[in-house]
Amino acid sequence: MAGEIAGHALNQIYLHRSGRVIVALMLCFLATSILQGASRRLPRMMFWSAAFLLSLLGAVLAETTDISMGVGDSGAILLIAILLIFSFVICYRLTGKLPGPADGSDVRGFFWATAMLAQTGASACADWIIDPGGPSERLAIAVIALGIAATVGLHSCTRMPRSTVFWPAFVLSGTVAALAGHLVLKSIG
Repeated sequence: MAGEIAGHALNQIYLHRSGRVIVALMLCFLATSILQGASRRLPRMMFWSAAFLLSLLGAVLAETTDISMGVGDSGAILLIAILLIFSFVICYRLTGKLPGPADGSDVRGFFWATAMLAQTGASACADWIIDPGGPSERLAIAVIALGIAATVGLHSCTRMPRSTVFWPAFVLSGTVAALAGHLVLKSIG
């Protein structure tokens, strides 16, 4: 939620320079990721710092994709979903498994790349829900709640691999957090 709020603030201030902002955020994210892999000190702080940068980057990328494509949030969601599927396929073909947060260093890069795409997709979904031309907010929240319940049910009642259940939960919870960030921004404005 904090990343979504900060991302929208950056979009308001630097929208005309969004390419530079994206490069700067990616460099910060890359440095944090390298530090996380190279240093065994403060692993949780490094992980959550990377996660915050990821949510901030996702908010900026979602808005930039929407504006630069000129097709609206639904087009941005479709493009990001295609890239996310490619990320899953490439990781699975190269490593034999889907990336997960607890996996070793052999898929850590795939995890962060996939997480960036998933968070960008979640932010774009929240933007689409908030837009006047988007779906009904109540319907969207009901679908998200059902999706979270189904994910919890799959995790509890099946032997499905954790990484398979993790990604839908990641996108759904990221969408909820982005919606909450929008709500905070709307209440402030």
